[in-house]
Amino acid sequence: MLLEYKEPLNTECRIAQPILKVRAIKIDADVDSLKKFVGCKDLKSCDYIKKRKNNLYFIEVSDFNAQLEDLSKKSTDAIAKKYIKMEVKLKLSETILIFEQMCKKFKINTATIKNHKVLLSICKEKQSDVIVFDRIARELTRHYCPTHFSSVQIIPYTKLESIF
Repeated sequence: MLLEYKEPLNTECRIAQPILKVRAIKIDADVDSLKKFVGCKDLKSCDYIKKRKNNLYFIEVSDFNAQLEDLSKKSTDAIAKKYIKMEVKLKLSETILIFEQMCKKFKINTATIKNHKVLLSICKEKQSDVIVFDRIARELTRHYCPTHFSSVQIIPYTKLESIF
């Protein structure tokens, strides 16, 4: 039943080929989403979950570069960065709750999973954004590691396939 939600990763980037060959379980969808099925439809969440070896990856794919650019036009850079960080923080916190519900609903044994990792995928490696996203990743790491996640990484979507 859980595998019904498996699909190719959509990077949501404004580029020519946003769909990757890697498949993962889609948590958040427009219609019959997994989070709705487990009774958490109103919660924010990461987009995908992917298990590989002893690791469980929580994957958020967004065009953070474009979002940062759009928000910076409407307010200050500091407010834009804070907004993105708070949005991701909310998604991660509520994804933890959704994952707990998934484990109950599907009777998932998490004993073999050693690490819960977060991958936040960006569309471009813009030099001007590298410092901003590194700082966000460090702040999220301080907040969530090691209690909920073993790591939080921000990576370009082009590196997602090499991880899996």
